[in-house]
Amino acid sequence: MINRTCFSQVGVVLKRMLPVLCLSLAACAGGQPTGATVELNMPRKVQLLAGDTKALNYSPWYIHAFSIVGPRGSGIGGGGPNVMPIQPSGKPSGGGAGVCCTSLPAEWQPDLKLTVRWLVTKKRPDGKKWGYWYKAENVQIAPYTSGNTGDAWAIFLPGDRVRVMLTDGNRDGGNNPNNRPADNDPYIAQGVIDDEWNRRYLPAHD
Repeated sequence: MINRTCFSQVGVVLKRMLPVLCLSLAACAGGQPTGATVELNMPRKVQLLAGDTKALNYSPWYIHAFSIVGPRGSGIGGGGPNVMPIQPSGKPSGGGAGVCCTSLPAEWQPDLKLTVRWLVTKKRPDGKKWGYWYKAENVQIAPYTSGNTGDAWAIFLPGDRVRVMLTDGNRDGGNNPNNRPADNDPYIAQGVIDDEWNRRYLPAHD
């Protein structure tokens, strides 16, 4: 006879669409477990939209390229174009032609975490230019309204920070690329030097 408590627990998990693999059949059937039960959380499949990716750069550094990567197996991800440093007038560079294609959920997912990497050319104290890979982990996309979504945007800010958003037609909301994000915006992620990628993909330098 199947243990009703175990069956109920599995039902709750399935309703949340987070499949769990019960590796101890004896424990699930109500017998004595032969070992520790291991739970494997698999990425939840969601409907995706594919579109262009654009960038704005408020930082003083040239950005060669960037990538956006979702959880493994989710199909979420893409990349974007190079973008010049902030203009002398204080206006951001970028915002022109986009790069195809980045796939993101059709509906905003509050639990979705992304990894953003970008290659930057910075000037060292000795005046020489040096390339550095940066990464920001656990990046959340700013909330957006489904049904009228447009391009994906990466907004690069001073201090090696980035914000990822998807335009949704709400020009008074937080996804208007004409508005610079506030410094206290909770969807701005802090980037750090990516030691692994700097070893694996040595950037060019003087």
